[in-house]
Amino acid sequence: MGDAPRETLLTKLRDGTCVLIRPVTPADKPLLREGFTRLSEESRYRRFMRPVKELSEADLDYLTRIDYTTHMAWVAVDPESPDHPGLGVARYIQFPHDPKVAEVAITVVDSHQGRGLGTILLSLITRSAVQQGIEVFVAHVLMQNTPMLKLFQELGGTVTLDDPGVVAVRMPLPRRVEDLPDSPAGKVFREVARGFAR
Repeated sequence: MGDAPRETLLTKLRDGTCVLIRPVTPADKPLLREGFTRLSEESRYRRFMRPVKELSEADLDYLTRIDYTTHMAWVAVDPESPDHPGLGVARYIQFPHDPKVAEVAITVVDSHQGRGLGTILLSLITRSAVQQGIEVFVAHVLMQNTPMLKLFQELGGTVTLDDPGVVAVRMPLPRRVEDLPDSPAGKVFREVARGFAR
């Protein structure tokens, strides 16, 4: 396990709510455990594609003991209460047999869905992946998860039917800010890039 990058991003959601986003560390087990309890059954199913009642200790170890290279994750927290439950997490896991490809997953607690946090988290995890030489994200998304499918498609992702009710997403990663599409999600990605350039 490597050292966590020291970068953080303090930003605002569409409704003006401030969030602090930083790399996940092993100390975040309680945040992730408690954040998981704030996911509705539907949100849990969208993320894991099966019913999950709680995260086991082994799950939490896997989700927090990461190497920041082949497995990277960012967590969003309330800057006024940074030790309280996480508001969202983005992660990628690089394919060992194809290091230019990684599986990506985004989770946002129900109270913060529809406010732009998922897009911000995807921009951060994309930035981390590009820095590691990853060129493509893949994801399996439930067909009814239209906000996530729309987000991937806005960024140039293609979708194909995988299993009944599940689509496979393949999204080439933008190497430069100039490569981003002129879309609402592309605009958010550019704003996040500017936030790190300051």
